[in-house]
Amino acid sequence: MPAKATTRKSAPAASRQAPPRKILRVGKRLEKFAREIKDADDFVEHVAGLLNRYRREHALQAGDAQAELRQSLRSFHKHATAIVAWLREASDGKANAIERKAFDSIGTVLHGSPGLARPQRAQVVDWLTRASQAAEDSIANMKKGAADNTALRIAAEGLRATFEHHKLKVSLSGSDQPADAVRLLLAIARDAGDASVEPETAKAALRDSNRRSQVAS
Repeated sequence: MPAKATTRKSAPAASRQAPPRKILRVGKRLEKFAREIKDADDFVEHVAGLLNRYRREHALQAGDAQAELRQSLRSFHKHATAIVAWLREASDGKANAIERKAFDSIGTVLHGSPGLARPQRAQVVDWLTRASQAAEDSIANMKKGAADNTALRIAAEGLRATFEHHKLKVSLSGSDQPADAVRLLLAIARDAGDASVEPETAKAALRDSNRRSQVAS
């Protein structure tokens, strides 16, 4: 007796649908202020995205990871500089300098002869000198980045793009108080935990974001 043909039931349409998109949230105060500018869910969601990005950048800028990275770079700079000084003493110091004898001992173990290690010494000194300077420059750039407030710059650029997307004018001056864009950027910074931003700082960041967008275009 032939087997009965089985038919596969299709899954309900609801189960085949993609999971709903996760909606970013903001605090009630920031949402209320955002809706005063434009009462639209997608505008509030864009503001939430800027807030989350600000939080991440601010945490990287002010967090323990940055302090540890600077400390590690300082440690490298210190040791690299010391090794360069040691190698130069081994190369240019007196014939009976202990550093020279130590380097010849290392060369003998590595290559069977102290003379074979000497050509490599100049290359190592050159690399360590450049790397030590690069570590110093990295520390300076990190300090500069903290002073420039990378989180505020990114949020200002994103807020200008958001306003333009929603056909809103980015004004930098209001009648008796800062303009909407300035106040919203300031509110984003405060909600992200950055209390250092003042109205004039927020205004300057938005002004600079306009310059950068003009240069890019």
